Amino acid sequence: MHLDHDHVGHGHHDHEHTHNHEHTHEHAHTHDDNCGHDCGNCASQCEHTPMEELQALMKYMVGHNAAHAKELADLAVQLDKAGDHTAYEQVMAAVSDFEKGNMRLSVVLAAMESK
Repeated sequence: MHLDHDHVGHGHHDHEHTHNHEHTHEHAHTHDDNCGHDCGNCASQCEHTPMEELQALMKYMVGHNAAHAKELADLAVQLDKAGDHTAYEQVMAAVSDFEKGNMRLSVVLAAMESK
């Protein structure tokens, strides 16, 4: 699947992005370097260190994971409404685990941003 999204500091890029589920996503990153042009030409004009690129990716992943946690929680509610409370509880436990992992990533991101 091919998704269109922005990166922190650059503008809008297309990137390959796949998931093992049956729906597609649009994800956005934004770049803050105000290069003033489409990032298709950015490589020669906007230099970013590998660490800046990793930070942008980490920021994207934290937001992306939070969105998926919300989707899973919404799915759990639908399971509960459909009468499967056991499934609801299991999905919500998975959401909790997912959020704990994302909190660890958020700590890493905060440390990256403070450097």
